[in-house]
Order: sequence, then C-alpha cells, then structure tokens
Amino acid sequence: MTDLARIVGLGIVVSVLLTFLRKEMSSIGAQVSIAFVVIALLFLIEPLQQVMDTFVTLSERAQVRGVYMALVLKAVGIAYIASIGAELSRDAGESAIGSAVELAGKVFIFLLAVPVIAAILDALVGLLPG
Repeated sequence: MTDLARIVGLGIVVSVLLTFLRKEMSSIGAQVSIAFVVIALLFLIEPLQQVMDTFVTLSERAQVRGVYMALVLKAVGIAYIASIGAELSRDAGESAIGSAVELAGKVFIFLLAVPVIAAILDALVGLLPG
C-alpha cells in the first residue's frame, strides 16, 4: 500500500510540475511524463510478480494448461503497454499516433487469440457428423 501512496503522490507532484513546465518549456513535458511512467513501472515490478505467481498457482490448482494462462497474461500485458503508449502519445498532443498504438495493441491481442480460435473451430468441426 505504501508503494501505491508513493506512486500517487509522485503522480500528483509530477502533474503539478508539468502544468508549469508546459507553459514555460513545452518540449520537456513529454520527457518528464515518460520518466514518471518508467519510475511508476519500476515500483510495480514486485507487485506484478506477485500477481503472476498467484495466477500460476491458481492455474495449476485448476489444472488449466499453462499455454492458456500464458496467452491471457500476454494479452493483459499487451493491453497495458498499448494503453500507456497511447496515453503518452496523446499527452504529447499526438492523438493519431495514440490511436495507431491502440490499434496495434488490439491487432497483437487478436494474433494471440488466433491459435485458440482455430482450436475451438477444429473441435467444433470434429463434433459435426459426416
């Protein structure tokens, strides 16, 4: 919980700082935003590892094949990375680039789903008579 408080506090400080920086030196605002995101992600490494370990344990207990759990976790990771990248682009005033980053994230998630969809379709075809 203290890491969350640190990230929130730092986020508020950086937001106030960016308000002043963008008026005086707009070119440095994007770099400060990116630096904050990197610092926040560094704070999140340990909690994310705990979440991953918990998901692995739960999938082992439920006897879910590891490949499916890996797909879900990869999809979530892609979604977060694309979201952060899109918001940073929009924050820099490049909404078209932000939209392209979001689209790229969706395409990569869809690519992850293709083998699962193919397996489901194969199973359905196998159930059909004839």
